[in-house]
Amino acid sequence: MRSEITISRDYGSNSLAENVRSSIKPDNKELPAGTSIKMKVSGNFLLIKVFSTGGLPSFLRTIDDLLLCIQVAEEATKAVH
Repeated sequence: MRSEITISRDYGSNSLAENVRSSIKPDNKELPAGTSIKMKVSGNFLLIKVFSTGGLPSFLRTIDDLLLCIQVAEEATKAVH
């Protein structure tokens, strides 16, 4: 079974969207088998697509982790600006 979600966040500025993207991009952590994350900034928006061919519980845990990372990155960005 394939699961997919798209997350779109408007940050009001391209630089803020880019800061959050660079803060949450997976760098040295492996994703669960069958899972991929694609991120891009378009204007003021951060667009994230998560695809998974694994089980639903793993997909939901990945989304939960990603949303938590976004929240932390947004709070850090607010503290700096």
